[in-house]
Amino acid sequence: MKHIHLIFFVLLIIFAHKSFSQTDTSAKSLKISGYIQVDYQHFFVPDSVGATTPWFATYSGGNFINRFTTDRFSLRRGRLKFQHQGQSHEGVMSFDITEKGIGIRDFYIKYNEPFTKYFYFTAGMFNRPFGREIALSSSERETPERSRAVQTILPHERDLGVMIGFKAPEESKINFLSAQFAMVNGNGTAVETDNYKDMIGRLGLDFHNSDESFKFGAGVSFYNGNINHVYEPVDTVASGTNRKFYIYNFQAVDDPTGRTTMAFVLDTAASYATGQTGGKVERNYIGFDAEMSFETPFGEATVRGEFMSGTQPAAINYRDVEQAYIIYNGMTTTSPTGPFLGVSWPIYDQPQPYNPVAVKPTEKNHHTFVRKFSGGYFYWVQNLFKTQHQFVIKYDWYDPNTEAEGTMITYDADNYLNDTSYIKPYLSVADVKFTTLGIGLNIALNTNTRICFYYEHPQNEITALKPYEGDINLGRTPSPGYDRDINDDVFTIRLQYKF
Repeated sequence: MKHIHLIFFVLLIIFAHKSFSQTDTSAKSLKISGYIQVDYQHFFVPDSVGATTPWFATYSGGNFINRFTTDRFSLRRGRLKFQHQGQSHEGVMSFDITEKGIGIRDFYIKYNEPFTKYFYFTAGMFNRPFGREIALSSSERETPERSRAVQTILPHERDLGVMIGFKAPEESKINFLSAQFAMVNGNGTAVETDNYKDMIGRLGLDFHNSDESFKFGAGVSFYNGNINHVYEPVDTVASGTNRKFYIYNFQAVDDPTGRTTMAFVLDTAASYATGQTGGKVERNYIGFDAEMSFETPFGEATVRGEFMSGTQPAAINYRDVEQAYIIYNGMTTTSPTGPFLGVSWPIYDQPQPYNPVAVKPTEKNHHTFVRKFSGGYFYWVQNLFKTQHQFVIKYDWYDPNTEAEGTMITYDADNYLNDTSYIKPYLSVADVKFTTLGIGLNIALNTNTRICFYYEHPQNEITALKPYEGDINLGRTPSPGYDRDINDDVFTIRLQYKF
């Protein structure tokens, strides 16, 4: 992998030298654009114990702030973009300004190769070149948010690094081809915390007829990267207890009776090998996407879909992962990216009673759980006759653990805590498959203003995870369980102004 890094940087240096050596005498221009999205959302909370647990709207614009909020107004996005462009170069800066604060989005420099005009080079923070939905702007997308699968495996959409792209000029016979290859930190929009660089790439094909009444595009993408895992073999805590943090792989294992079952199993060799300096755990995806637009008697229709699968590691920020409050709440994420990806030293010990001031998420170290996943989405977008009004149906799914399903996802506290011969599966809410059906209507009030009505109905896989009462005083959030489909629908009204 180090040789790949070296070759990649040599190519970039040669390419940049050729680009900078040319004199660009074209007039430069500055363009300012952006959009504002104001949302009203109603959350149909789970209808059992733990009714308003805070994370059920994670994929619908972010969690509700506390356990008592079921509807809200929000500035979902307030995007401001500055684009400075010349004949062969471009600089882009964009910010997101909401009631939660100000954050950066796109921040990159782009150079177009001036000889053949087939290649370009980008450096900075940009969209990951993976799939189709990531590249689709939130101002143009027909639904309020991206699919659950995309939000999970590639959160924040962007990453920091360098990219080489290929796109033939319009007059070329191969202008239907496009390709991008990027090397990035792998931490999304957060700072880098390890020596590993992630590789992302996409090869695309796009065709259309002369009047563009028919369009078709398809692509294949890959992601090859790593996250950091730290194992501390030496006691560094005054309490006298070793803090050992393991890598768990999901595989078949024999219990003491000779029965084979599926469970997360300690990979002690890999854990020990990481030592005090940390070690890599592979993170690999592959994706296929396609889109087609065509005319119908009711107006233009667009069909869009994407499928992705691979190996997904996730950090669990707790020491005793067999406890109920962790199975139900601490393992709710399968996302590999976070603020530090395991950079913290493993000296975390939860105080009792729970004190949210003393315990911050960035101070906890992690176990690493490795799963095979699959996910994707399907859109049908129907323009209403010759107008810009749109009716949209979207179906998406995300299965975080394709090797675990149904009632094998269970938790039995007596077995976990009292039976030393019990093979602990360590299955949790992070292994539950979700599908979501969404129906929406976009009304174009004018060329700048659009209003969106969107209702989404998530359905969870039926498991043996029963309701969990929890204890708020100890920071143990209750859960409605997943032994039935919980009621967690979301209705969104969005007003958007684009300039």
